[in-house]
Amino acid sequence: MHNDHPPHGKRRSRRKRMVQFAAGAALGSALGLVIGSLLTFWLGEGTMRAIQSGIRRITGDDGHPSFDLLLQ
Repeated sequence: MHNDHPPHGKRRSRRKRMVQFAAGAALGSALGLVIGSLLTFWLGEGTMRAIQSGIRRITGDDGHPSFDLLLQ
């Protein structure tokens, strides 16, 4: 009699490895999403401020509305 299935102990070991892999992948994905979001938030804020500051320096804008332009 020939059995195509691995012994019960090996099946349990394979199932355990698959569950551990799935749990690790899910945890890694969740942590990556959280860390990526935080980095994007922090770097995005600083980058936006740097860009705005650079544009203001180039245009000579002091951040106040130009009333001359509003009168046109």
